[in-house]
Amino acid sequence: MKEAYIGVDIGSSGCKAIAVDGEGKTLGVQSVRYDNTLVCTGLGCYEQPARVLRDAGLDCIRALVRELGPDRRTAAIGLTGQMHGLVALDEHLEPLRPILSCVDFRNEKQNDEIYAKVGGKEGLLPYTNNKMVPSCTAGKILWMRENEPALFARTRVVVNPKDYVRTVLTGVPATDESDASGFGVYDVRNHRWNRELLDLIGLPEEVLPPVLHADQAVGTVLPEVAAELGLGPDTVVVAGAGDAIMQTVGSGAVEEGVYSVVLGSGGLISTSLGVCAHNEGARLQVYSSAVRDQWVAYTGLMSVGTSVNWMRESLYAAESARGAEEGFRRMDEEAARVRPGCDGLLFFPSLLGQRNPVDDPYAKGVTVGLTPSHTRGHLYRALLEGLAFGMREVYLQLREVGAPMRCIRISGGGAVNTLWCQIFADLFQAPVRRVPEYSACGALGAAVLASHHGKDPASLPGRFASFGSDRTFEPDASKKAVYDDLFAVYTQIYPASKGIFQALKRFDETH
Repeated sequence: MKEAYIGVDIGSSGCKAIAVDGEGKTLGVQSVRYDNTLVCTGLGCYEQPARVLRDAGLDCIRALVRELGPDRRTAAIGLTGQMHGLVALDEHLEPLRPILSCVDFRNEKQNDEIYAKVGGKEGLLPYTNNKMVPSCTAGKILWMRENEPALFARTRVVVNPKDYVRTVLTGVPATDESDASGFGVYDVRNHRWNRELLDLIGLPEEVLPPVLHADQAVGTVLPEVAAELGLGPDTVVVAGAGDAIMQTVGSGAVEEGVYSVVLGSGGLISTSLGVCAHNEGARLQVYSSAVRDQWVAYTGLMSVGTSVNWMRESLYAAESARGAEEGFRRMDEEAARVRPGCDGLLFFPSLLGQRNPVDDPYAKGVTVGLTPSHTRGHLYRALLEGLAFGMREVYLQLREVGAPMRCIRISGGGAVNTLWCQIFADLFQAPVRRVPEYSACGALGAAVLASHHGKDPASLPGRFASFGSDRTFEPDASKKAVYDDLFAVYTQIYPASKGIFQALKRFDETH
């Protein structure tokens, strides 16, 4: 019987799953949306029902198994998903509370206390080589211990969302090296929880999960779950990796000078490293890769697809009432009629705050240069360009540890927009190669990782590097000057607005 391999991506707004054969050829794709399940319960507090994500993951697997039919046996499953989340599991491995999402930053106080104990960001680097991002899982654990002591006392282990779904499949709670890196207490140089740091901040190691290589088997699917999903009881489940890491390797960005750009709900730009680079100034995230003996340096923006959807729902509501596709079609049509540079209109895309190039969860979106001559098409193109400017700004940080850019491998749902892909090519002056199955790149990477289980790990980078592209966007040299000049203006927006953001924070707290 022919074998198939399934990859599942547990995102913040939906689940995607893909099945491939042993050569990486796509056999089927499934998805489930769970829009509007991310609930804001207070300033910086974002929660999701764990059951929703679990059910979506299982539904996608079940649908793929049916699509594959009786002539294909699912040999292995890999997972990826949103990083920095918190799923607190009790002794029966059931969630004790809703997920604290990847965009939740209620643990600001706990992070500050950690920094105070280690001597600031620079003092933390010897322990982890990374800063404590506002949404780090360790900070969330300390928040839970302080604010929900009864629930914390019942917590057996804390995992990330994709690890929770894997726990449901196998009954074994664990995580991988990349998601462990995102806890904020993992020594990425030496691949271990840093016990000295845990003791210093008073975080019990007992609530942290075992850490495995991304391609390592966690176990097989539980018999009762296998029967429910139509799987064989010998179906292997590998550890997988966090979405930022899986999207990097899954795009084929495993060689020097190749950068991955992911246009999802958030936006990421990343590159693979053959050594664990010193994270000078804690300006980046340097995490263990899904490929052994590699690391991934990455940075990005909080609100990318979120910004696009906000504009569609706000300025193109009439068209979108006839369907999201009609709304996007009209947006792209109007933006394409606008000249590069949008006649001096700029958009600063921080609808959900900023993590890079500065940590400021209270930053806001800003429109600069608006005049009566600008149309909604100008606004939309300015948003697309502003998001690309934001990626270019944080790319300058990546260049401190990565090789000069040779090309961009682009993926994520936003890669469907060919105008946006061309904007990236023109703004970066580099070829942009769109990844096959670009909207399910993370799931594709997880599926290929699952298919590599039991094989020589040293051959995995070549497997990812062999991925082709469905389209290449070449840079237009005539656009370089206009984007260089406008980028110089873009970089002035945050410094000029920082005081205003703080004033608005005080306003929110007061009123």
